[in-house]
Amino acid sequence: MTLERIKEKLNKFNLDFKKNAGLLASFIIIYDYIDFLKTELYLKEFLAPLFSYTKEQMNSLIDIVQSPEKEKAFDEIEIDALKPETISQFPVFKTEFANCKKAFETKEDIHLRALLSFYLLSLELVTLEVQNIKDCQKSGDTKKANELIEKIKDESFEIMPNHNIKNLQELKPMLSSQYLSICIEQINKHILDHIDAQSMFDEEKPKSDLSFDVEKSILYIKDYKIKISRSSDLPIDHYILEAIFNNDDIYEEVYFKDVDKKMDEYGDYDKTKDWRKFYRACEHLNQKIQADTDDKVINFIESHTGKTAWCKINPKYLKS
Repeated sequence: MTLERIKEKLNKFNLDFKKNAGLLASFIIIYDYIDFLKTELYLKEFLAPLFSYTKEQMNSLIDIVQSPEKEKAFDEIEIDALKPETISQFPVFKTEFANCKKAFETKEDIHLRALLSFYLLSLELVTLEVQNIKDCQKSGDTKKANELIEKIKDESFEIMPNHNIKNLQELKPMLSSQYLSICIEQINKHILDHIDAQSMFDEEKPKSDLSFDVEKSILYIKDYKIKISRSSDLPIDHYILEAIFNNDDIYEEVYFKDVDKKMDEYGDYDKTKDWRKFYRACEHLNQKIQADTDDKVINFIESHTGKTAWCKINPKYLKS
């Protein structure tokens, strides 16, 4: 998936949550949102350290909940804004709470980004509840599933507890839907800022004699700049080039069935007939490249038909 499409999906999750804030559906949206963050390849790699750290904190919380004594002690922890040292009592997210303690001591504002892992954990806890419901439904335990559904109906629109926080006049009651919206917005900001910063850096890098800009769908062949797609609805031509340039070895062929897997809008690949649409796309690509290069680049893509159909860049255009 291109970075632009990732950005579109992230923004859509944010908007969908806001439209359904306070409703049961908002928890389903969070479930799908976290699943997207964990399975989309670019996001999976970028967020791996954050998810790993959050998992450690979650395991610590599970350990606390499973021990009645630890859970009781945890519930009795009180934060006093006039006594910053009280924040150090928390057995989880010690780095984050240390930053909060410092902010209280210096009377500075706490940057929302400093609590990023805390926001992610809050969203993951929601996904666990939804997953528990799905597991109950799958096992046929309808009664338990309905009980859990009623529980998250309440949790999706309730006042966040703040009874254990003292002497913080600015603290106003906040709804769970408002807090979860902040969580999604901050995680999105973390990702989108990274993507935009990367895009700015990439724009400054000189183009090689042969490259494909996936985000802009532009093929560069020496001094020629060939626009492959001019809309967000990407053609097969685009995916063929993306697969070729993402290949570990650009000299090697790319199988049409592998290109098909990268395309969201297509179903299972039928090797007996689906190769034809990819073969036609290669022919169209060659025609476009030849036209846009004033007949200087001919048969840029080589392709093979049949059940093991593949394509690759014509070797003569890979010579330095």
